[in-house]
Amino acid sequence: MKRPLSQLVYARIQESDRSPRVITLHDHNQHGRDGEPYARAAAPEATIIGLESYKGVFVGKEIVGYTWFVGPNDRPSPLFFGDALAEIERFLWDEIDRQAADAAELPFLIGVGQGAIMALAAAAAVPDLLSGVIAVRGRLPVVPGWEPPLAPLDDLPILLFDDGRPRIEGVLSGDELIATLTRWGGSVQSMPYTGDEIPTQEMASWIRARTPRFRSSGS
Repeated sequence: MKRPLSQLVYARIQESDRSPRVITLHDHNQHGRDGEPYARAAAPEATIIGLESYKGVFVGKEIVGYTWFVGPNDRPSPLFFGDALAEIERFLWDEIDRQAADAAELPFLIGVGQGAIMALAAAAAVPDLLSGVIAVRGRLPVVPGWEPPLAPLDDLPILLFDDGRPRIEGVLSGDELIATLTRWGGSVQSMPYTGDEIPTQEMASWIRARTPRFRSSGS
């Protein structure tokens, strides 16, 4: 038996013998299961895994939630950002190894808020380990020492839900984010998002129109 590469905690929210597979990345000060409503809205019959960061958010001595990195979303700590991205990559490799099949089905990532930042970062770092990305309120900060993309996106499907916040210097958002991801090779679609409710119909229609990708578990 192989020892897992990643030390991240995760919740196997729903097992299914039907496609797709969905991994959620929670927002700042949340837990692994907090992305479940988005995953069930997007793909109610999917295998759903809620991935949880390792860095606690403390109130006094008590952990009240978890964060993917330290610092504001527009200026994440390069150390914690890099560590979180590396752990997500390791977890994706673990999921390939855990599938008892010659060709492992690659997951869709659904990230919300800070989790959307990490989902977009994973798209730019390891697109060959994903079937697609949904980023709700997703932006992509410029992190010192990290020069994306690390691999061509090769038409990786990406759905952005843009809440229309004003542009921040040093953060890719709006039309600039769409253009950048497209230039890197992504197949990008963007929709407005007010944040009042989960965009169930839009996410579900988008995922139904995508064919999951597969990768040999031995490659």
